Amino acid sequence: MDQNNLNDFDSTDTYDHYDAIFQPDYDRYIRDYESYQHYVGLCEQEAGGSSDGPKRRRTYIYREREEAEQRLIDDYFSDDEYEPKYPEEKFRRRYRMSSRLFNKILNDILSYDVQPLPEYFSYFRSRLDATGRNSIGSILKCTSAIRQMAYGTSPDAFDEYLQIAERTSRECLDHFTKCIHVLYYDKFLRRPTATDIQKTYELHEEKHGLPGMLGSIDCMHWDWKNCPKSLHGQFKRSTNKYPTLMLEVEVVAIKNCGYGSIFWGFLGGE
Repeated sequence: MDQNNLNDFDSTDTYDHYDAIFQPDYDRYIRDYESYQHYVGLCEQEAGGSSDGPKRRRTYIYREREEAEQRLIDDYFSDDEYEPKYPEEKFRRRYRMSSRLFNKILNDILSYDVQPLPEYFSYFRSRLDATGRNSIGSILKCTSAIRQMAYGTSPDAFDEYLQIAERTSRECLDHFTKCIHVLYYDKFLRRPTATDIQKTYELHEEKHGLPGMLGSIDCMHWDWKNCPKSLHGQFKRSTNKYPTLMLEVEVVAIKNCGYGSIFWGFLGGE
C-alpha cells in the first residue's frame, strides 16, 4: 500500500495483522476466564449456592446428649439412691484417676469465680443454645477430654457413647487443659522440691510398706557393649553410643524380713 495514497488503505489487512499479533494473549485470557468460572462454580457448589451442579448441604445429626449424660451418670457416678453400674476399679482404669479426683476437678472448674471469668471456664457452665436447649453437660465435656488423654484417641472416638461431635470434643480438650493449667499449675505442675520428694517417699512407705522411688526402672536402657554386630540394627539407637537392652523388672517381697532382703529379679530384656 502506498502511504501517500489513502484510497489504497485496506482495513481488512490491518485487522488481520493485529489479530495475529494478539491471538496468544486472547487465548490465554479465555483460558484464565474459563478456569475462573470453573472455580466459582466449585465454590458455589461447596457452599450450596446456585450452581448448575449438585448441591452439597450440611448434614445435621441430632444427638441425644441428655440421655447420654444420664447413661454416663448411671454407669460411673453414684447418688443417694443407686450405686453405679461399674465399680471403682473400672472407673480408675478407664479414667486413669479415681472418681473422687474426677469430682474434685469438676467442682473446681465449676466453682472458679475469678472475674472476669475466662472463656474456657465459662465453657463448662450450663447455658442455653440458640434453640433454647440446654448445652452439653459439664460431666460429659470433662469425660470427653479425659478419655481422649487416657486412651490417646481421636476426638470423635466416643461420639456414639457420649453423643458429642468431633469439633466439640476437640474444644472440650482444649478448654479442659487450660483450666487445669490455671487451677493446679502453682501447686502440682512444677518440679518437686526436696521436701516434696521426702513426703512422697514417706507416703509410699506408709501405704505400701516398701521404700518408694520416683520414676520407673522398667524402661531403663542398659548399655550392651558386647552386642553382636548382626543385632546392632535391632538394639542400637542414634542417641546411644552402644546398643541397649530395656530390662523388665519384678519386685518380690519376702514376708517377715527386713528391707535389705528385698529381691530384685531381672527377667531379661527386649
